[in-house]
Amino acid sequence: MRRYRARGSHGFDFYWHKSRRNPNYRVVKRSTNAKKLRAAVAALKDWLKKSRSLPLPEIIATLKRKLQGYWNYYGVIGNSEQTWNYAWFAKMLVYKWLNRRSQRKSFTVRSFVAAWERWQMPVPQVNEKPWPRTARQHQPSPV
Repeated sequence: MRRYRARGSHGFDFYWHKSRRNPNYRVVKRSTNAKKLRAAVAALKDWLKKSRSLPLPEIIATLKRKLQGYWNYYGVIGNSEQTWNYAWFAKMLVYKWLNRRSQRKSFTVRSFVAAWERWQMPVPQVNEKPWPRTARQHQPSPV
């Protein structure tokens, strides 16, 4: 199926996709604009690079707020793949820049995964509510 993407406003691309309930029915979906995703990853990288010398609890607290803010804005229905991409990039960048705080590694991969769980970083989630169904949609179709 060909995707016709339209560059939308506010950092989203809009495209037609088959409905999950009825494949003959098409719906408009939203996805994070690739340019906005790259910019957000670059901004996070610059922030981590600049603030890696801060105390670790301060870095973690600010990072939690940054991630939650990203989920709040981009956590819309149909965009979970891109929010999980950002989460993966964020995790890899944090691992990279926290290991550059001194001459030796601060974390192994195992210890970092354990620390990530211990820090209770927010996970991507959809914060948008679907449209309410009308009474007409709840009525069974006459046969």
